[in-house]
Parts: sequence; C-alpha cells; structure tokens
Amino acid sequence: MIDSAKSLDSEFEDILELSKTCKFSNCTHTTEPECSVKKAISEGTLSIERFNDYYATKEESQYVSKKKNKTKAIDYMKKLKLFR
Repeated sequence: MIDSAKSLDSEFEDILELSKTCKFSNCTHTTEPECSVKKAISEGTLSIERFNDYYATKEESQYVSKKKNKTKAIDYMKKLKLFR
C-alpha cells in the first residue's frame, strides 16, 4: 500500500502542497476554517473537479488499505490505476 500512497502524493502534489498551509494539520478540506485548499478553489486556482478527483482517490485508497484481503485490494486498485 506504500506505492499507492506515493502515487497519490505525486499525482496530487499541488493539493498536498496547499494543504501544508491549512490552519489545521489534520484538515479534511471540507468544513474547517482557514483551509488553503478551499481558498484555492474559491479563488479559481484549483478546480473543484481536481479536488474531487483527489478526494475520491484518497478515500478509495484508504478503503482498500483497510481490506483484510490485500491481494484482492491491490487488484482492485490496479483496476482503478491507483496502484503501480
């Protein structure tokens, strides 16, 4: 699952960089005040579609990593091109 985390980090590096300047280190970028990601979306420097892709990919990755059958989980992630 480490490869999928690295893939997420490299694919969405722009969002991860923005998140470093959020007020809260555990910001989910959904409801927290002073969120740099939400600010970038409202200013138009980050598209909502890109953020939605990031969030969906992150959620899928977390879901699959919790599965007990890792082989099945990895196959699922490969199918979605989240695991290389």
